[in-house]
Amino acid sequence: MKNNQPDLFEDLRNADADRALLSYFAPLAVRENIQVLDLWNAEIARIRDDVREPHMGLIRLQWWRDEISRICDGGRSDIHPVLRLLSEVISKYDLPFSGFDRVLRGREFEFENRSAVSWDELLAYIDETHGVLMVMKCRILDCPNDRVSELSRLYSVVGLVRSLPYFAQNGRVIFPELDLKDVRPHAENLIDLVRTVCCNVDVPYDRLLCRYLRATRILAELYLKQIEKAGYDPFHIQPVPFKEFRLWFKSF
Repeated sequence: MKNNQPDLFEDLRNADADRALLSYFAPLAVRENIQVLDLWNAEIARIRDDVREPHMGLIRLQWWRDEISRICDGGRSDIHPVLRLLSEVISKYDLPFSGFDRVLRGREFEFENRSAVSWDELLAYIDETHGVLMVMKCRILDCPNDRVSELSRLYSVVGLVRSLPYFAQNGRVIFPELDLKDVRPHAENLIDLVRTVCCNVDVPYDRLLCRYLRATRILAELYLKQIEKAGYDPFHIQPVPFKEFRLWFKSF
């Protein structure tokens, strides 16, 4: 890929600092391609925060769908910087349109302005968004993807827990059996739900042969420990000390 890697990394770090950090655990030969996928994911993830009307968000998701469909049909799109980079990645790894379409359909749930009605619905949302994205990364990394569903669920659930105060501030609570009034410091309902979720999430230890996947699991585990130390209260989670160094040495 003909691109200035530091600029790409900085764009990703500004949009999603953790995924930018994790990208450095991918082999150098494919690192930029992983960063492009994550940058695209960040672009569509922030649509929910950029628009006020749900139908406008759905229109923007459809725009991305149409442009990616054109690329997957053998064309190219230079109408957006991320699409220009994505054109190269899709062509190089023959990434199917169905994967991108599933991610976009999963994102449509965010515009329904409601919580998941059940744990199964929340997991389906995670699988359609982050899970499919991880499968595409495995194709680029040329590594097995038989455990990525569990891994993406772990990483995503931890991320959603940490983001609960932010989402609530914007009028959103995605977890089932949780109301906006519950999302406040020291709220018992919130703490009980977070404890239940974090104590029952699966942590895939075996067969993670790729260092990138191991680093993803380790980062999620580090955050899980901080959530536990905070008494499962998302409003009191502290940063992970020496995160980069711990991630680097634990991932070997």
